[in-house]
Amino acid sequence: MSPAPLAVGLIGCGQFGRFLAQVAIGTGRIRIKAACDQDAQRAATLATELSAVACDDIAAVCARPDVDAVLIATPPALHAEHAITALRAGKQVFLEKPMALSEADCAAINQACAASGRQLMVGHVLRWFEPYRAIAAAYRSGQLGRALHGSFWRLEHDFLRIAPWKGQRAGSGGYLFEVAAHELDWLRSVFGEVQSIATAIDKRLPSAHELEDRVALQLGFADGFGVHYLGGTGFSANSHGFCLRFEHATIESDAAFDPARVRITQHGAHPITLDFSQTNPYRAELDAWLDSLAQQQAMPVTGADAAATVALIASAYRAAGW
Repeated sequence: MSPAPLAVGLIGCGQFGRFLAQVAIGTGRIRIKAACDQDAQRAATLATELSAVACDDIAAVCARPDVDAVLIATPPALHAEHAITALRAGKQVFLEKPMALSEADCAAINQACAASGRQLMVGHVLRWFEPYRAIAAAYRSGQLGRALHGSFWRLEHDFLRIAPWKGQRAGSGGYLFEVAAHELDWLRSVFGEVQSIATAIDKRLPSAHELEDRVALQLGFADGFGVHYLGGTGFSANSHGFCLRFEHATIESDAAFDPARVRITQHGAHPITLDFSQTNPYRAELDAWLDSLAQQQAMPVTGADAAATVALIASAYRAAGW
């Protein structure tokens, strides 16, 4: 007999909150019991669609005895407040990335988590996205040999059409928190902590938004591995790709989320293979969270882990004088 679905409250009913709720229900392991949003009508509409109850705020969601866990999909500036409220109410927490917008807020969340006896997972979903997941697995298996150099670019032209609030640094934290956090977290999770960092940021004012036009990072890891990252919202066309050079192969793509566009150039006699999963990465991420809860194991992305990504982003901004 299958266990009963986890009773979950949804905090944030915007575009991504709606998407996350749909994926959660699709696992067959979660039932959305309650939902809230700063826009009461939006919460009411989505709650009706999900056969859930619309609540006035997160306190009302967390006060419900029929809610055991929460999915938090609010703007990053609200993550610390919402995560701490849920943890203090005794709820298990799945918190969207970034964990928070400061190292101090991350520390406060982790303190609340430790005091609550509950578990926190942060949704750094790129770890489950292909081809990134397969590249990480191949590297960890040793078949790629030593990591030599990496280049990543994520150039945005129309990014802010997704959600205008993302263009305000007070809500989103800026480009590094809102966009580059994906690649920066993946790099840390695979290659370890950054040993050195240099940053150049360009922002031409006045403009319709506050996100950086161009961001260039130079990251130094252990054993001489170096990475260059170029991103920003001020480019004339969207472009997203990477080139990773290893001892035994070069792996590159000009369409970062399309495994079919990955090119592998071997530098040795042993064949290099990447085993791509067909599972929806958001589904895989939520299943990993649920599995860890059920088995009472450490989360795949703990608060300490996610806080280190926030610390890296904060260091990058400091290096540029921002």
